[in-house]
Amino acid sequence: MSVWLTAAAGLAILAFAYIRTFCPYFSDDCAYMLRSLKLGIRLTKYAKSKPFYSILECFLDAVKRQPNKIFIHFEGRAFSYGEMDLQSNKVARALQAEARLKEGDTVALFLPNEPSFVWTWLGLAKLGCPAALLNFNIRSKSLLHCFSCCGAKVLIASGSDKLLSHLLNDQSPKIRHW
Repeated sequence: MSVWLTAAAGLAILAFAYIRTFCPYFSDDCAYMLRSLKLGIRLTKYAKSKPFYSILECFLDAVKRQPNKIFIHFEGRAFSYGEMDLQSNKVARALQAEARLKEGDTVALFLPNEPSFVWTWLGLAKLGCPAALLNFNIRSKSLLHCFSCCGAKVLIASGSDKLLSHLLNDQSPKIRHW
């Protein structure tokens, strides 16, 4: 019996040495797979929950729990969860009043990476409007093509982008933009 046990232990040590030598990242891969499996189980649990727990609901829960906690730091300015919620409410009310958006209307966002992008997206989520996120680096015909393909009713762009205003006024007067 001890011979078999010694042989099994020897094979286990050889297998371990072989894996460590020829597959040095095997343990990292196994750890990654385990973390992915845990995350998949957690996401499946969230997906099965009724009603579905969305990013917006997660944000609103955080606003209730910690409204004064910093949510975003941008260029020396800090924005709390409460401030972002207030700004997103302003965006939602303005879009509902001015653009007459209703749930299900697609809106194209052509904004740079700044806090206004986040609160605009949150405002759209509060209205139930999907956002078509347009790459801020595209210009001219590529931009018009992306806008026409996404089926958006409204285009929201940064006020500092004069090229966009010129392009939209010259080539497509029927597009409403703010």
